[in-house]
Amino acid sequence: MAAEIRKNSEAGGQLGHLETLCSFLPDRRPGSHGNLEATSYAAAVLTSAGWQVSQPDFDCIDWRTEGGRLQVAGVEVPITPSPYGLGVDTTGPVRVISDPADLDRPELHDAIVVLTGSLAKEPLTPKRFPFYGSEEHTRIINAIEEVRPAAVLAITGKYPALCGALDPYPLIEDGDFTIATANVRPADAKPLLSADGRPADLEIRSERWSTRARNVIATRGPQAPRVTVMAHIDTKPGTPGAVDNAAGVVVLFLVAERLAGLDLPIGVELVAINGEDHYAAPGELDWLAANRGRLDDIALLLNIDGAGYRGGRSAFSTYNLEPLLEGHVATTFANRPSLVPGPEFYQSDHAIFAMRGRPAMAITTELVDEMLETLFHAPTDTPEQVDPSLLVDIADGISGLIMGWPLHD
Repeated sequence: MAAEIRKNSEAGGQLGHLETLCSFLPDRRPGSHGNLEATSYAAAVLTSAGWQVSQPDFDCIDWRTEGGRLQVAGVEVPITPSPYGLGVDTTGPVRVISDPADLDRPELHDAIVVLTGSLAKEPLTPKRFPFYGSEEHTRIINAIEEVRPAAVLAITGKYPALCGALDPYPLIEDGDFTIATANVRPADAKPLLSADGRPADLEIRSERWSTRARNVIATRGPQAPRVTVMAHIDTKPGTPGAVDNAAGVVVLFLVAERLAGLDLPIGVELVAINGEDHYAAPGELDWLAANRGRLDDIALLLNIDGAGYRGGRSAFSTYNLEPLLEGHVATTFANRPSLVPGPEFYQSDHAIFAMRGRPAMAITTELVDEMLETLFHAPTDTPEQVDPSLLVDIADGISGLIMGWPLHD
């Protein structure tokens, strides 16, 4: 009973951290005012826990929008500007295309090109995304830019696996794309789809610019070898980002408090990484560059993303662990009812390690599909969606994992 009282009391305290991180305006997209406030806050909390804290900064692109309007055939069609896209104010003919083979049509030049069908079936990978690519997506992007339309409108709905609860999802979310772009829900698209060849008035009120952002890295003990515990601090534009991923940052705070002053059996690095929800992953690239030639020093990269979702338990998955470490994870988490084994989950930063055969671990929610469908990347991702007691349990589990670290012969 005493342990439960302590846990409930601590969970209430963590709610304050969660609400603070979600209060920074307008959101925590890298380089924004809210993002800089969030990283300063995280650095202060980790420093106060007695850790050595650094804040390496890096270049990135920031963006804002004031919406837009589209009028075609006397009808106003709702549009959603694509994050990190350019603005435009134009009048031109509508050209509706659904086949990649039609992207080289000369009449697309200076037109308002509407992408539908197979051209809008899934989000297109940004040109500079560093961790995977698609030849098909590259061909589509290059063909659009070569023909130089005045703007691109995409007919999209929902794509939870990559875009969470956004509706419509952005077909092109890319600060390097050279054409203004916005998106239209299928339910709103009928006047647009029937207007091929007719004039339309389009305004997208967006702009982007170069800025700087920073990671927050807290360390204790020798860093070779070390356990790296990571949680991304940034958000998509327009979301408070409670489950995704202020909750993960709160777990970093809790782990820092638990390990403060203890004699650690292995070095520990806590990383509030800044870029998981950014099209170019700038914080991840900066952290990887700083660790070039030293990634083998990381005995385990443990990433928290999407944890604490109210109503479900926390789910963990492991990747490329040696039997001794796999057994240590299983033993450490065995008697924690709120931490259960889950399916493989590659939609976050641990995939950087997991897909390269390195030891990695992820902690998210067992209700990941529900969370993606209803919360991720959307305004609905508020602190009320988080159960802080789950975060306390995760921090206890991670701390136990580190303090009971197995020694190899």
